[in-house]
Amino acid sequence: MKNLCTLVLLSLVFLFAKAQEMPISYTFGEKYNDKYRYSNLVSVSEDGNGGYVLVRAYYTGLILTPKGYFIEQYNKNLELVSEFNYKLRGPEFVEGYVKNGQLYLLFLNYNETSFTYDYVVHRSPLDTINFTEETILRVASEPVRNPLDRNYYNRNFSSGFTTTALFNDAKTAFVISIHFKKGKENKHFIYLYNTSLEKLQEHDFSDEVEEKNYAFENLAISKSMDRAYLVGKAYYKKKRFSALERKFQYEIISLSANGLRTQIFDDPDK
Repeated sequence: MKNLCTLVLLSLVFLFAKAQEMPISYTFGEKYNDKYRYSNLVSVSEDGNGGYVLVRAYYTGLILTPKGYFIEQYNKNLELVSEFNYKLRGPEFVEGYVKNGQLYLLFLNYNETSFTYDYVVHRSPLDTINFTEETILRVASEPVRNPLDRNYYNRNFSSGFTTTALFNDAKTAFVISIHFKKGKENKHFIYLYNTSLEKLQEHDFSDEVEEKNYAFENLAISKSMDRAYLVGKAYYKKKRFSALERKFQYEIISLSANGLRTQIFDDPDK
C-alpha cells in the first residue's frame, strides 16, 4: 500500500510538472556593458523596423542623482545599432516614444523664469541624434513636491498643483490632466494630443472636482481620433462615517468635440 501511494504521488508530480511547461522558446542577445552602473529603464519603443529603442535614466555621484539619459537602439536581432548619452538634468521624465523615425521624450519641467510648469518635448531623428525642444503646455503655479502624482490607491489632493500624462497602448495619442487648487480656486483641465504634438481637444473638468478627486489610470482612443476614453478612480472628498461606505468609484470619461460625458460604476458591494 505504501509503495502504491508513493507511485501515485510521483505520477501526480510528473503530470503537474508537465502541465506547467509552456511552449515558449527564447534566446539571449549579446551582453553589452557600459560605465553607468546605476540606471533605470524608463522607456521602450519599437523603432518601426523590427527593432527597439531603450531609454535609461542614469545616476552618478556619492549621493546618487540623475545626470542624464542613455539612449540605445537595437535591431530585430537584438544587436546594438547605436547609443547616445543625452546629458540632461532637471526636468522629470514622463514618457518616450518613436514616430516616423524620430524619438520623442516628454518631460515636465518647472520654469523658474515664468513660474510655470512646462510640458516640454525633446525630439530628435534616430539616425542622427540632435535634440530640439518644444513646449506644448504651460501652467502657472508655485513649485510643489511630486507634481506627477499617480497615487491611485489613496488620492488625497487638497492644494497646490498635480498632473498626470497618460498614453494609449498604441502610442498614437496622450492626455494631460492638470489639477490646480489654491484657496477657493479649484481648477481641473484635460488636454488631448496626438503624438505629432497637435492639440486635439481641451476640456474644463472643474465642476467634477468639487466633490471628488480623480486618479486616472488608462486611456483609449477611437480609430478616428475624435473621441477619447479615460478610466480612473473618483475619490469622494466627504468624510466617511463607516468603513463600509464607498471610498471611491470607477468612472469612464468620454472626451469629444461635444464635451464630456461620464459613465459611473457604482453597483452595490463592488
